[in-house]
Amino acid sequence: MKMVEFTRDMRPHRAGETRVVPDAMAEKLIASGDAKPRDSIFDKTQAQPAVGKSYKTRKRK
Repeated sequence: MKMVEFTRDMRPHRAGETRVVPDAMAEKLIASGDAKPRDSIFDKTQAQPAVGKSYKTRKRK
């Protein structure tokens, strides 16, 4: 399964929508220009952002 973003309206999908489709269908849509490949947010292997100061609670009296 691959994630693609449609570049034109194709019922029931509209241009700009992102959908998961089977590999064979994704390759056909990309080859014809009806869709472009889209990376999943879960596939990113970027480093984690720097963590700021940790939260400290007040001391109890």
